[in-house]
Amino acid sequence: MPELPEVEVIRQFLTPKLVGLSFIHLDILNPGSFSGQPRLFLGQKITALSRLGKQLSIHFGPKLSLLVHLKMTGQLIYQDQSSSTTLGHASPRRSSHTRLIFTLSDSSKLFFNDMRKFGWIRLLKTYQLKKFQANLGPDLLSPKFTPSYFRRQLRSSSRPVKSLLHDQNRFAGIGNIYANDALFLAGIHPLTPSNKISSLKSKKLHLYLLQIINQSVKAGGSTARDNQYLRPDASPGTNQYHFRVYQRQGQPCLVCSTPIEKIKVSGRSTFFCPHCQNFLQFTSSHIRQLFFIDHDQ
Repeated sequence: MPELPEVEVIRQFLTPKLVGLSFIHLDILNPGSFSGQPRLFLGQKITALSRLGKQLSIHFGPKLSLLVHLKMTGQLIYQDQSSSTTLGHASPRRSSHTRLIFTLSDSSKLFFNDMRKFGWIRLLKTYQLKKFQANLGPDLLSPKFTPSYFRRQLRSSSRPVKSLLHDQNRFAGIGNIYANDALFLAGIHPLTPSNKISSLKSKKLHLYLLQIINQSVKAGGSTARDNQYLRPDASPGTNQYHFRVYQRQGQPCLVCSTPIEKIKVSGRSTFFCPHCQNFLQFTSSHIRQLFFIDHDQ
């Protein structure tokens, strides 16, 4: 956490707030959270925000960027210049978890909060950014993430499919939440060897990965039990109300009422239905029951 949908929500929110402005001051409260020389970007106009997998980039023209990796508990919280609160929400701005404070040229602020201190922001030149991200696979929302590409990656490995889905060198952006739920929707046990998955199941898994990720973006991302992910206005996401198996250990399956089980796969908590992910062939009616189409924001 945050995963691809959460970082995409942050990018979409911050783009109209930041583009055209510049950072004029940076307070570094935890030196380990920032790398680079602030003087190189302070005063430079922000031209765009982009995302690759779980990584967010803030660009200053074609030569310089801030690369943001939120890791497990990182947050980017935006405070409007005209308000002492964060856009109407209780502000977590300056706290024991605030590591960096960016002041913008319109006097608004961007807070980098990170409880566990695993996240970071780095100032990179364009060639350094490209080199840093060179080993990442195609972004899930990229045209390069095709069913045929996905199928080739599955066929090339005997690793458990749940483990393979987390390999950012193959697929940039798949995290634990969406891997769990997509495998459930596709009816695939998480320990299934990747190269044993049929062509039909591969197509289903590819489809459901894209569908649940896009749905989560629409819902503002997932604020799970740790309550660490917040949108930049300090409000929680709402996709957690639509989890299929993730964090539902012991609760009845949404399709067959069998209790959801939890195991560890490559050190990650993994949730699945022992009935549906072995035997059940999903019908269109099952899928319609599990997907929410419209969600009030």
